[in-house]
Amino acid sequence: MSRWRRCWQEAYPLVGMLALATAAVATVGGPHGGVEAGFLLAVAWIWGLSYLRRQHQRQTLLQESVIQLQETVNRWASGDLEARVYLDQEDPLDPLAHGMNRVAEVLKERTEDLREDKKRLETILSSMANGIIIFSHGLTISLINQAAVQLFGIQEPEPVGRHLLEVIRDVAIEDALLKVTRDAETITLDWSPGEDETRVVECTIAPLYEPVGGLGAVLVGRDVSAERQVDRLRQDFVANVSHELQTPLTVIKGFTETLLEDSPDPERARHFLGLINEEANRMSRLVDDLLALSRLEHHSLPASMEAVALPVLLDGILAKLEPRARAQGLNLVNTVPRHLPLVSGDPDLLSEVFINLVTNAIQYTPEGGTITVGSLVDPARRLVAISVQDTGIGIPANEIPRIFERFYRVDRARSRASGGTGLGLAIVKHIIELHRGHIQVHSTVGRGTEFLVWLPEYAAKGEEAEPAFGSPASSTSTPGGGS
Repeated sequence: MSRWRRCWQEAYPLVGMLALATAAVATVGGPHGGVEAGFLLAVAWIWGLSYLRRQHQRQTLLQESVIQLQETVNRWASGDLEARVYLDQEDPLDPLAHGMNRVAEVLKERTEDLREDKKRLETILSSMANGIIIFSHGLTISLINQAAVQLFGIQEPEPVGRHLLEVIRDVAIEDALLKVTRDAETITLDWSPGEDETRVVECTIAPLYEPVGGLGAVLVGRDVSAERQVDRLRQDFVANVSHELQTPLTVIKGFTETLLEDSPDPERARHFLGLINEEANRMSRLVDDLLALSRLEHHSLPASMEAVALPVLLDGILAKLEPRARAQGLNLVNTVPRHLPLVSGDPDLLSEVFINLVTNAIQYTPEGGTITVGSLVDPARRLVAISVQDTGIGIPANEIPRIFERFYRVDRARSRASGGTGLGLAIVKHIIELHRGHIQVHSTVGRGTEFLVWLPEYAAKGEEAEPAFGSPASSTSTPGGGS
């Protein structure tokens, strides 16, 4: 109905003009035909001019409406979805404007939903410990989280939009990504920075289907340095145990076969039995140390925490070890004062710690050297330290972090010759950790080594005794204390 009405509104001015013109022609033959005809023609002319004027105004209004629509669409395209089109109700484009406004409202809601989803995704990615990198089909980074930046040591301030090799200069990863995007398969590989082979990142690369351009890829990086370190230590442990057991077993087996086959004279047989007994004792010490270390690691070794007077404890230990030091031409000096504060610990376990440290000092100090046992006190943190310092061969700086590993020896030949199992310092470390203590090592090759064992002071029930471990902020020597 409205369409017919609009058609009539368009046509009726023309019909009216035709009617007036026809009437003017019909009145020409009358008595006043000329006057009437002129009047009717004038009216028809005015009506026509009015019609043309209205058409011109309407055309102008239509053009302005179209311009407004174009401007609004351009603003939407630039991201301004708040722009709206407002036209006169009589404007024929008003229904279109209402429809466009409704579309803008829907687009705005969808855009806000997408922004919220993006924020949630970014929050999830930024909180993940694993590194995530998404590549487009051209190996261009389209998304990366902070964990990936840290894992791969990326220095580029804006990695998004850059090619892989501009950010991670590793051909192996590039080859894996190309294979994934070509064959649509998942690949896992390990990556390490060239300057630090101990740091290992496990990279899992999977295909990512993109709506345009073909296959992209997503890389998930996970720091497995600790796991690889544990695997290496486990393999080293098995290899070392096998090696340590192989030597005494070979000796025992060889001499036993000799005794069974050759029937040597009693003196020679007694010598063989002595060697067999010595190697059996060595195996027994190794097994005992392994069991003690295992119990310490699992906190199943019984420990009786009580007040321990370190000067008294050290007097007994040094009295036992002094003959061995004197036999090797070494000077064993004790500068620990009698009034040293009591510490909290298990006397038997602490004795094992200091026996190990002093024995090592004797073992690695050449004839004529000096071993000094002293002390330090940190009153602010209520910590007491015992220092075992020698003038021995020293430890290279790159080996100091590894000396507490099981079976790790700085000088393997000297350690085996002394009958050591290679587990002493590992046991020392675990005993000190069991006592909530801390051990420090200072060494210079050719000049000697110092071990500092920090232990918490003894606190009676109800007293505060929560030491803060690490490198003590300020330590003061007690009178007569070693450095």
